[in-house]
Amino acid sequence: MAGPIIRTEHLSRFFSTVKAVDDLSLEVPAGIVFGFLGPNGAGKTTTIHLLLGLLEPTRPRDTQRVSEKGENALKNWQRRQKCGYLRENE
Repeated sequence: MAGPIIRTEHLSRFFSTVKAVDDLSLEVPAGIVFGFLGPNGAGKTTTIHLLLGLLEPTRPRDTQRVSEKGENALKNWQRRQKCGYLRENE
């Protein structure tokens, strides 16, 4: 069985005093369709931005984002080009 395609450990992003994402640990196996559900302000968009490398985590130790076979996929440009993100509003 393949390892996780997405793995985070203790991922956090704060904006001033607002905790948008606080200590998120998540693992999604390869081949699984995964989505985020929750009310406005729950941190869904911030989490996706962190996973795609569009935002940096607040804490320096939070460096593992999207992994493929245990490697950070976003450090490999060819793998990063396979990621897609469509915003609801512009």
